[in-house]
Amino acid sequence: MDKSSVFQTYLTMLEDLKKLNNEANKKALSDNIDSFVSSNINFFTKSFMITLCAYLESYLKDISMEIIDAMNARLYSAKLPYNLVKWSILKKKELADLNDNELKFEQLTLNITKKELDSFISGMPYRTENLFKKFGIRLFDDEIYNHQKEKIISIVVKRNEILHYNDTASDLSFTDVSNNIDYVTEYIENLDKIVIIFINTPSGLSL
Repeated sequence: MDKSSVFQTYLTMLEDLKKLNNEANKKALSDNIDSFVSSNINFFTKSFMITLCAYLESYLKDISMEIIDAMNARLYSAKLPYNLVKWSILKKKELADLNDNELKFEQLTLNITKKELDSFISGMPYRTENLFKKFGIRLFDDEIYNHQKEKIISIVVKRNEILHYNDTASDLSFTDVSNNIDYVTEYIENLDKIVIIFINTPSGLSL
């Protein structure tokens, strides 16, 4: 599998957003000018930037859940006893010292819900790095990611200025938005490649 189903879903959404942005640009530049669009260019460009970053964050949340689900499928097949794994992880605390309510006579599963991911999700690459570390993925070892992250930071910072500081974003054109959509698409495509390799690696460890 070259691409996850999560990526394919967001690729379609990003392509639709780009079409909407480009159509607005055409109307603003047309000989028969659409007065509504031409009078509200700033509103449209800001809205598209906010939507773009929302898609980025939603992708990160959904692909994170994809990793958790894939690892849970492995655990289900392995049928590892919860108490034995917990004993190994704790190390300094003897299993006999654990309270009965700390023991579970069942197989190990990852009990991380989508809702619990919320506080870890951000479009900012450094926060994505920290999230992926928890999965065992070393994003900072990937050359493409390292090349892309500064631009992604600038896109997210611009969105934050619009959303939280009422930045007029007068320096933002439809062409800028289109380029940003392309860049975010390339960024999540590379993240998706990293995730797919990770999921398909027998040990589940980053290569």
